[in-house]
Amino acid sequence: MIKVSLITICYNNEKDIRPTLESVARQTYPNIEYIVVDGASKDGSLNIINEYKEKISVLISEPDHGMYEALNKGFKRATGDVIGMIHAGDRLYDENVIAKVADFYEKNEVDLSYGNSMIVDANDIPRRVNVSPAYSRTLVRRGWMPSHQSIYCRPMVFEKAGYYRNDLGGGGDYEWFIRTFYKYGDEFRIKGMDEFVIRFSLGGQSTRNYRHKLSKAHFDYVKKCWTLNGLKPPFGIVWWMFSRKIRQFVKAKLVRK
Repeated sequence: MIKVSLITICYNNEKDIRPTLESVARQTYPNIEYIVVDGASKDGSLNIINEYKEKISVLISEPDHGMYEALNKGFKRATGDVIGMIHAGDRLYDENVIAKVADFYEKNEVDLSYGNSMIVDANDIPRRVNVSPAYSRTLVRRGWMPSHQSIYCRPMVFEKAGYYRNDLGGGGDYEWFIRTFYKYGDEFRIKGMDEFVIRFSLGGQSTRNYRHKLSKAHFDYVKKCWTLNGLKPPFGIVWWMFSRKIRQFVKAKLVRK
């Protein structure tokens, strides 16, 4: 039976950490190493986390320099055969997610996987549905990216491609995605898992946010993530990324019917 390491990072998430912890505690799979990395929260987050201490294998609570440093701490402490993450405020899709992930890795020769995700509002109503296609490097050039929290991998992926950069603000996940799924894409066995893995809360996303996705600042950031890896940014990639978001809204409407 393979061990699955799951990382949750938290900082002052008193209002939304409990559903995350509960979704992990309810998993049916028995061999989970749950690592919680708290950035020395000043609210009641730690009190809530400690209520679930029997389900937590490692608890780190100390100051850090942001979410990516916190994630790296968790990944480096992980001892599982497969590693994934779930952020405070989000939930594993159902109680069988980790069992499905473990079964997928036991039955397939795979180093890096991804699944489907559902983005819900405060009433748990689907607002975006991200059903990912079969992997190809061409899709990455056309703006495809699975939900980051649906990604699971073997430790050798970090050994080969490295951990998250901590100097890119809040978007280090995209640079890591480009590095692992594209730059090193031919060196890893990558396969999609046709299962919903994560149910995360988008919250209200304003028109301004979507305009930002088409802004020069956003394009410059996307371009930087490619050039940092010695790669030429694909033509029109920001428009490709935006169009995929629109399609996710359409799929959510179909789910709600």
